[in-house]
Amino acid sequence: MNDQCSSLLPRRQMLAAGAGALALFAPKAQGVATRIILQRGMSGGGLAQLEGGEEPRLANFGLFASSLLLPDGTTLVLGGIQWIEAGTDFQLQSSLVTQCIPLADRADGADIRGRMQVNSEGDYPFVIRAFDAGRPGSALDRIEIEVNTPAARDGADPGSDETFTYEAAGNLVAGDFQWIINDIPMVAP
Repeated sequence: MNDQCSSLLPRRQMLAAGAGALALFAPKAQGVATRIILQRGMSGGGLAQLEGGEEPRLANFGLFASSLLLPDGTTLVLGGIQWIEAGTDFQLQSSLVTQCIPLADRADGADIRGRMQVNSEGDYPFVIRAFDAGRPGSALDRIEIEVNTPAARDGADPGSDETFTYEAAGNLVAGDFQWIINDIPMVAP
């Protein structure tokens, strides 16, 4: 590994740097109380080998979702998802990410919700469960996606076409997920 690569920050720190940069611009003064911004998110992409079916199925995807709890109690959710089943014309793309929270039963997973389009049409609720279960290339990270299913519609408006549903799940055979957890101290104004 050359000196330039060895000096790069780990991916987790790089992904959190945007929110952490806020702390650099806040003036620091003695005796001033600090407040915390809580950041939780999942970032990654790659190739998932999907379960089910007689023929092997693969999906290329990119995912970023982050939830920031600001000191005033406001929650800011950011994100984007692109999903393409290899060898088909089937594509999913998020139009809105509304939630990114830790899974209740796993410390390495996120529950991501919002709205997406299918082949650039319609408006459907989705839920993604993403798991950062291993190092890059370990094939332990996993993604589960549901579009317009009962689980996806839980607490959301129904999709454009109530008969359309999509479900897929599989482990990443290439790529990686990174679960981001940061508590960012901010100086109170």
